[in-house]
Amino acid sequence: MNFQHKEVLYRIALQALIFYGMESEHTLELLHCSENSTFSVCNQKLQQTVAILRISRPGYHTQEELEAEIFWLNQIIKDTKVRVARPIANRGGQVLTGILWEGQIYDCMMSEFLVGEMPHPQSGKKSMAEFEQVGEIAATLHRQAMGWEEGKTLNRPIWDYETLLGEKALFGNWRQCPDLDLYEFALLDRTCAMIREHLTAYGKDEHNFGLIHSDLRAANLLIEGDQMKVLDFDDCGYGWHLQDLAASISFLEEDPYAVAWMEAWIVGYQRILPFGQRERDEIATFVMARRIQLLAWITSHEDSDPVHNLYEGFAKGTCRMAEKYLLSFDHLKTTVSGGKNRTL
Repeated sequence: MNFQHKEVLYRIALQALIFYGMESEHTLELLHCSENSTFSVCNQKLQQTVAILRISRPGYHTQEELEAEIFWLNQIIKDTKVRVARPIANRGGQVLTGILWEGQIYDCMMSEFLVGEMPHPQSGKKSMAEFEQVGEIAATLHRQAMGWEEGKTLNRPIWDYETLLGEKALFGNWRQCPDLDLYEFALLDRTCAMIREHLTAYGKDEHNFGLIHSDLRAANLLIEGDQMKVLDFDDCGYGWHLQDLAASISFLEEDPYAVAWMEAWIVGYQRILPFGQRERDEIATFVMARRIQLLAWITSHEDSDPVHNLYEGFAKGTCRMAEKYLLSFDHLKTTVSGGKNRTL
């Protein structure tokens, strides 16, 4: 089944409601369709949204990986003050509900509905304060994970070079992007080689690598008053802590305020955990890696709703960033903008 077949998704969602005792007096509204399909569940008697139902794209995560995500969410609720959506169990006491449709199992997960507005980063003190909150939340999650022994062996993806930027990366292969000319392909290939060198030198230890959210961007945050809430742990796994910083400016990397936002993020992070010069030296590498990872995602997800608004110009912007990245290390030999005889 095409995961964008909305009529079928509605039917699967309606079947799932039965398992949660919501088959009557509740209606569904499709909110988002990407790796998952997300529905709001509205109680018609109360005239309000009471829950969120998520249908996972088959093959993206195993049942064990989804159970590990739920396990971490419940532990975050227990160990921290970070506001996340509480998972809701079905009638059988299980949080995961498998719906069989045309020979395929679709894993569904219900969670509480959180009130709030998505932040819209812009200039000014408000956005700086919001990025400080994101940094503080990231550090809180990192600290919780570092002190949680069971969290060191969860069945979740490992976000390393190969899964981020390799030919079989989890978000797809950027090398298949049809918008790259020969120079741009070589440019990004050289950039990935430089990223690999830096990641290898940076290394992995208990202070810089562990369980992370990995997608702490505006689309996965809600603000209600002074409180920030965190959504969508679908991509959580084991990665470098700096990946959470890079993710916070996803799709905003070329914004004039991006550097200031990251500085604000670091201010918030340092309220909880140290952030040293070694980390500062590698920020550009992680931002570049995240951008190419997103290019791979856009390239391989033409059927995803968000891609329609992000695709145009994204590859060219990624190449602009790559040129600047390599120039910062003096590894780009020659760049002739717009020319056909550009060399690396």
